[in-house]
Amino acid sequence: MESQPFEIDLIRTFVEPVALKDGRLLALDREDMSALLSSDGGRTWDRGGPLLDVRGGAVVGEAFTRAYIVNLLRLRSGEIALKFEAQQEGPGGAASPQVIAYFTKSDDEGATWSDPVRITPLETPSNATWLIETSEGNLLLPIEYAYSQSGGDRRAKMSVCTVFISADGGRSWQESSDGLWLDDDGGAVKGLCEVPVVAETVDRRLLMFMRTMYQRIAETTSDDGGNTWSPVRLNDLVGSNAEMYLARIPSTGDLLCVWNQASGSEIETGFYRARLTAAISADGGATWGSFRTLADSPGQAQAGRIEDPNPPSYLRTPTAVPPEGYMVDEEFHMNRAPRVSFVEDDVYVTYTHRRYRYVDGERVQGHDGVKLRVLPVEWFYSGK
Repeated sequence: MESQPFEIDLIRTFVEPVALKDGRLLALDREDMSALLSSDGGRTWDRGGPLLDVRGGAVVGEAFTRAYIVNLLRLRSGEIALKFEAQQEGPGGAASPQVIAYFTKSDDEGATWSDPVRITPLETPSNATWLIETSEGNLLLPIEYAYSQSGGDRRAKMSVCTVFISADGGRSWQESSDGLWLDDDGGAVKGLCEVPVVAETVDRRLLMFMRTMYQRIAETTSDDGGNTWSPVRLNDLVGSNAEMYLARIPSTGDLLCVWNQASGSEIETGFYRARLTAAISADGGATWGSFRTLADSPGQAQAGRIEDPNPPSYLRTPTAVPPEGYMVDEEFHMNRAPRVSFVEDDVYVTYTHRRYRYVDGERVQGHDGVKLRVLPVEWFYSGK
């Protein structure tokens, strides 16, 4: 495939691709769980049919209503794995806001898929994120459970994160021993800590990142394949309450993180999900360098690495979009929810991209889609 960088706009339900053995790329439309195929490295996409099992039925079943976080993964066995979520059934057969995570895989390059295996428990407010495979061949899926606790706004919502592990290729799953959360006020309350993502370091440790409202990324590590984890702490990567993606670069073994880096003033004025920053760690997450901006909003202050000399503290943005008085350009661009996949020596980064402007004092949303940006691995090492 060509390695020339490019960027295109895609539908908002596009799921990042995997490479097929014939050179094409396979992606998904998570709205109806149908295939999307590209023969030119991702520049154009053709719609395929729904994902089917060996009997010709829809993998997601007749009652499927909507997929949430979905990801494809090429396994060491050569199979393609798929993790998806579907809404649970609520009272009277209505769709519940709670979802279940499922696992299925294909041994014929996506033509047919195995019967889905349920991973997460029923009747539980859970949110599973991105499936990975460890060097030992185990599958690991991070998850958060959402709960409420008494108190004011700061204490009303909390999340406990765990992981599900499969040592038999996805046929069965066991949950980790440890539940993970962020202590606040000396442990008096549990701070919001959610949307976990895990990557394996070159020395075979597991590193988990989670988003918070404390202007930093929360992290924890595991030395036993994900069953037990270290106490959660805030690291020194400045960020807002937004999803990040953490991955190990296959060609180098280094870690790549893409997240919404934002200063305190940007969080307070609605720019907390505008700038997407990429950084590299060559020592398993101990230190980070090569900071580069992947995307930002027009007129937003340029930034390499944002340093915050103040200790982490709770800061919730009052608005998801800047009020008109804080706008720095005619449009505000929201860039959020990054995903990363690797195809040969290229990095495929997808992220949600929305545009807003004010017309006669009223906020108007324009474009709402996904951007796909393809860059060579070397690009991420050239930042200062």
